[in-house]
Amino acid sequence: MSWQFPYWTKKSSLRKLENKSLSMTTPWGGRLFYRETTGSTMDDAQVLEDRGEPDGSVAWAGEQSSGRGRFPGRIWHGQRERSLLFTVFWSPARFRVSTFAPSLVVGLGLCLWLENLGLPAGSIPSLKWPNDLYLAGRKAAGILVRQRWTASGPGAIHAGIGINLQPPSSDEGFRTSPASLAEFGRMMTPSQALEGLLPALAVALDHPDPRSACEARLWCLGQETELTLPEGTTVRGTVRGLDEAGRLFWEGSGTIEALSSGE
Repeated sequence: MSWQFPYWTKKSSLRKLENKSLSMTTPWGGRLFYRETTGSTMDDAQVLEDRGEPDGSVAWAGEQSSGRGRFPGRIWHGQRERSLLFTVFWSPARFRVSTFAPSLVVGLGLCLWLENLGLPAGSIPSLKWPNDLYLAGRKAAGILVRQRWTASGPGAIHAGIGINLQPPSSDEGFRTSPASLAEFGRMMTPSQALEGLLPALAVALDHPDPRSACEARLWCLGQETELTLPEGTTVRGTVRGLDEAGRLFWEGSGTIEALSSGE
């Protein structure tokens, strides 16, 4: 496996493409590792953790061929220069509110970053429970969170993130038409996006009330919409909010229940 660290040394091709370098360390004291092409940054981050890299380290790729979604068969197609593709892993202790869903905390970080960019009216970022970020009602980013469990208890939390910076060259593989930052007037390279996003993630992980912050940004809050359950059944109901663990309050058939899985 070929890694570049720091990635702007040894005639890094990334620097040739972007002429920009980032800090060698992340906001959590981890390290940044870059590969031009990979299968999955989630797999790469696991290799980094297994070889002893500190938590807060990032596995970043210019292009990936088999990024995974939440369910079997789902693939995130990442294209060079059109997407930001990376996985970061943290100790659970990095999360100020450890009982709240980490996928939503990460999504909050994406929202904070985009809000700080000053997107045009009508494109306010929102969280589509449980792990997508929407712009103007279309998916602009996906999040996949996994946690390892060891004999001594919960292990590192890995968050794989894929963001459409520019419109994909093809809609093949997408279930709905995707959104991108470029459509809303925010042109940036992957390194520029990563440089702005990592500090926003640090703010989100340290948020004292992530439930309220995420609920305020929840897509379709108070509106009727469709939800696909894990077994594949699609139901209609109304999004009513989030509980203290990040489960979705869903009203259907006159009752409100807290759902832990669906999309």
